[in-house]
Amino acid sequence: MALFCWSIFIAQAQKLSFASRPYSPPFHKASVKDFLDQLNASGQLFVEYSSNHLDTGKIIILQGAPSTLGAVLQQVLSGQKVSLLERNNKIILVPAATPLPDDFLLSYFAVFGLIKEEVSGEPLADATIWQPALQKGALSNTYGHYTLLLPAGRQTLFVSYAGYHPRRLDFDLHENTRFDLTLEPRTEISEVTVTADGKNSRKGDNLVGLTENVQDMFLGEPDVIRSLYLQPGVKNTPEITNGLLVRGGSPDQNVFLLDGNKIFNPTHLLGTLFIINRTSVKSLHLYKNNFPSQYGGGLSSVIDVITKDGNMKQWKGEANAGVLAGSVTLEGPVKKDKSAIIVSFRHSWINPMLRAMNAGISVNFYDLHAKFTQWVGKKDKLTVDVYAGQDELTLHRDYTNNLQSWGNRTASLAWNRLLGPKAFLSSSVNYSRYQNIAGFRYNLYDSTGASMQNRVYNTYSSIQQVNGQTKLEFTATNNWRVVTGFKANFTKVRPFDSNIATDFFDKPEDFSDFPPIAFRELVYYLEHEIRPGKRLFIRPGIHLSHFTNNGYSYTSWQPRFYGSYRLGKQHQLNLAYSHMTQYLHLVTNPYLGINGDAWVPSTKMLSPEECDMINLGYTYRGRKKLVVTGEVYYKQLRNVTNYVEGKNLFLNTADWEQNVQSGKGWCYGLEVKLEKTAPRWYLQAGYTLSWNWRRFAGINNDEKFPFKYDRRHSLNAGVTYRHNNHWNFSTLWTFSTGNVFTMPDRGYPDFDDAQQIFNPLSPKEYRLIYHSSMVNQYRTLPYHRLDVATTFTMQHTARLVSRISAGIYNVYGSPNQYVYDLEGTFGKRSLVVTTKYQFFKITPYISYTFAF
Repeated sequence: MALFCWSIFIAQAQKLSFASRPYSPPFHKASVKDFLDQLNASGQLFVEYSSNHLDTGKIIILQGAPSTLGAVLQQVLSGQKVSLLERNNKIILVPAATPLPDDFLLSYFAVFGLIKEEVSGEPLADATIWQPALQKGALSNTYGHYTLLLPAGRQTLFVSYAGYHPRRLDFDLHENTRFDLTLEPRTEISEVTVTADGKNSRKGDNLVGLTENVQDMFLGEPDVIRSLYLQPGVKNTPEITNGLLVRGGSPDQNVFLLDGNKIFNPTHLLGTLFIINRTSVKSLHLYKNNFPSQYGGGLSSVIDVITKDGNMKQWKGEANAGVLAGSVTLEGPVKKDKSAIIVSFRHSWINPMLRAMNAGISVNFYDLHAKFTQWVGKKDKLTVDVYAGQDELTLHRDYTNNLQSWGNRTASLAWNRLLGPKAFLSSSVNYSRYQNIAGFRYNLYDSTGASMQNRVYNTYSSIQQVNGQTKLEFTATNNWRVVTGFKANFTKVRPFDSNIATDFFDKPEDFSDFPPIAFRELVYYLEHEIRPGKRLFIRPGIHLSHFTNNGYSYTSWQPRFYGSYRLGKQHQLNLAYSHMTQYLHLVTNPYLGINGDAWVPSTKMLSPEECDMINLGYTYRGRKKLVVTGEVYYKQLRNVTNYVEGKNLFLNTADWEQNVQSGKGWCYGLEVKLEKTAPRWYLQAGYTLSWNWRRFAGINNDEKFPFKYDRRHSLNAGVTYRHNNHWNFSTLWTFSTGNVFTMPDRGYPDFDDAQQIFNPLSPKEYRLIYHSSMVNQYRTLPYHRLDVATTFTMQHTARLVSRISAGIYNVYGSPNQYVYDLEGTFGKRSLVVTTKYQFFKITPYISYTFAF
């Protein structure tokens, strides 16, 4: 209500015809009577008043340099209980019950435009625009657009962005004015890593900035997404295709957006590397403790990646050659300051090294990303964005033989429109496709360990999505911003085509054709960003979605709230609540080794997954660049999925819904992060204490049990030391409690007519089913790893820079994970097999990067 009344006062002030007239009094210090008498004598305006209800003897000292009638009168009448009536170029001051509002007589106009990088023309997101005299400011949005409302008169603005030289802007404001601003980058900042959002901002997330912090480099590959694994609450597990786990959730509960387009598996090498080369990425936002209303579809996190538009000033590029892969990026103007293109390509070449190491693994991947940007006038921007990537992985160990191939294809067309001083519109049409082929060889051994029989279980799954979306951002006042929009998704999945043979299949046409499942979703969201005072920021919102699938429909109201309160310059509290709904379920076949993922939609029998999360956080910012953050959270999950015990989804496709059951989950924990910056070194440490539980009917005697990705403790610590402008050194140590696992306590023969197994105890058809009375009652050994690295940088010319990076990955050769399983044998009907996955042992590496 207070904000509404304040907006009405502003509107009334703008109706006063005299408020924006230029006027500067001949003195800056005088009584109220002297100021009003001088104004009457100037002839520009006549003010009629009575000294009975006006303190005319009060001494006024004008602050700043007010240059309009409204600005001068606002300070002269400050604190006076009066109201104004305008009659025939005359102002009458009449008694009022309350003092004149602080901004009542000020004529406000919008300062708006775009903020870009000077050397490339790249828009800068989250740049700060600040008016120090009025203590008012704004942030640029994802596309570099900003709006700040200021009173008429002389203004001074400061524009800043991390890693760039700040800029000062002085001007006279008498109407809505557009300023397109550029900032010059600091040459000493070179790397992209994850840093926490440090201000009482409207997001409250983790933001990728241009800083030289600790990097989790994999065999010399600087990668943006690996920096996420250094954040508390974010974990990586290598036994699944998308190994990103956030706050006790499963991989499908993460939403990954590439320029607004959903990516269903955003990683290479089982979560090791991000599918987009670092040189193409402009910014990355991680939302795990609060969710703005525009996001939906996942229960655990949203990772929003924005790629570069391309250099609109000059052609430039970067090439990298490392142990794992080689990459090249080119960008430049098609027409200077009007259109640009950026192309990035990367391909692996590590297989000869893996064979020499006898690693038992073969890796092949590539990614190609291209983006074209075209300005149409000064208000419209069009972008075309395409991506293609593919992985092939073969794992062959003593008791493991898997083949897997997966990949993404995406395309999008986006349009941004500057509607006016206060409004910005962004719209896009997107296409995304993901397909996955996996094969698992099941072996039968005799008492000597020799193989007697084998079968290969081949599976194929795919998912396609087409969506259209539009978002409107409207700045009503400096303290009130509205974000609203619509989305429409059409999705088609082929979740579980299968083929059982004696060898691996790697082509989609080799699989039986299961009818695709298609469904639709409509979304509307609305969010308000409100600053009731200088210390408090709140962001209430709603996300409304409607889902339909073959006659089944579901409507979900998802309230969201985020608030932060600054206790002072060094202390800040924040509180968040989010209700999330997810219509896609990722179920993983427990019989297919390293990957048996299938995406299935919600149905009448399989309800949408839902989550309620509350988060309480605290941030301390010391004077000596010490930042400590702590958060506690609690998540309640409903309708999470699991296989019904003894069922095999890929062999009974007609009634697949009966083979998947829904249950409940709970996740809660504590996250602590410490950052310390000094002139030559940087320290980052993160610790997570968490509990992750699940409960399903008929499993574990209906009691809750630890989720398979439950890890009680997780710790990451890294240090970077900058010796000079050429040399820097870094080390990273990571520790995590081992995964939980289940071991059976009895077995019985498996009669399976579908596979023509009529006598499972015979040597030819030998097959047992193992039964466990408890679930996840054991825990593997903990995982820990130490990496060291150094980088030497050479500045050859103003545009030519080269870097040599060298280091050792996994210094003391720790296994990636421990997996405990059973294998059937003819002499012994159960053999406990312990597998120590160690894809990369003690691995030295070197890489060379050349930027031009």
